[in-house]
Amino acid sequence: MKKIILASKSPRRIEMLSIYLKNVRIISADIIEKVNQNDEPQTTTMKIAFEKASAVYDILKEQNEDGIIISADTIVYLDYVMGKPHSYEDGFNTLKHLSGKTHKVFTGLCIWDIQSNIKIVDYEETLVTFNDLTDDDIRNYLDTKEYEDKAGSYGIQGYGELLVKKIDGCYNNVVGLPLNKLNILLKKHFSQGLL
Repeated sequence: MKKIILASKSPRRIEMLSIYLKNVRIISADIIEKVNQNDEPQTTTMKIAFEKASAVYDILKEQNEDGIIISADTIVYLDYVMGKPHSYEDGFNTLKHLSGKTHKVFTGLCIWDIQSNIKIVDYEETLVTFNDLTDDDIRNYLDTKEYEDKAGSYGIQGYGELLVKKIDGCYNNVVGLPLNKLNILLKKHFSQGLL
């Protein structure tokens, strides 16, 4: 089995992948994540995932190292791509917009074998429906500070689950790493899985 390198500094992705794979190497991909609102959201998230993997590929190729790079990027989409909030007010406006509606969560995945240079780029999509939120609901959630550094200003794996009425699709995709899709792609294209 080849060594796995996770091109991410996300504590959630690191924790999720470490459940299935021991000794995952973590290398942060320092890129500027550019979002073009005219692009399809799945295109945006796959492009950013590819750029993260490419940055780590360059580092490891220079060090003459082998392994399989995994990178991911998650976005929330409802009328436009909702990135990470810049402020409390930005978080409030985002959650107000999501209230009572169904939005899409896309995670782009890139898997890149350094030695063979085989790369696969794909995505997962999940529908998330929010409860009707009062302004107090939103403020109470924001006061937990959980929204900070989260696409769409919420984290479903914490207090944010209380905002969600239902989901249709992969739960782990909403957390930030669609493990089932990742496992399928690893087995299909790289002859190794998470089991």
